[in-house]
Amino acid sequence: MRTLKDLTAFVEKEAAAEGPAAQAELQSQRDRFRIARELAMLRKAQGLTQAQLSVRAGVPQSEISKIESGKANATGLTLFRMAHAMGHVFRLEPVGSAVAPTRPRRSVAAKKGRTVRKGATRSRELEPA
Repeated sequence: MRTLKDLTAFVEKEAAAEGPAAQAELQSQRDRFRIARELAMLRKAQGLTQAQLSVRAGVPQSEISKIESGKANATGLTLFRMAHAMGHVFRLEPVGSAVAPTRPRRSVAAKKGRTVRKGATRSRELEPA
């Protein structure tokens, strides 16, 4: 295997050969990594560091790092806390529905032409551009 595409094809073929349980597990892993990717993108889009999100969400920074890198299997409560701290909620989708990757919505500050300073305190978070 030389590329990620080759590896992906191999894993999918193996899961198909092993049957429905293996295919369900593969889909579960894909969903877990998708959620981690979306949370990381959202955090970065809001200009938050992992440490800042940690304070807002009440989740240890080390746990956020592990979740974003795919090294932790976070609980639903942890994921909820992280999303909620960034002004988002989770929505349940039927299994097998085509869930397209979404980009984080622009923050209210960005829509109003203001920037969010990294490291700014909550009271001074928004500044004119």
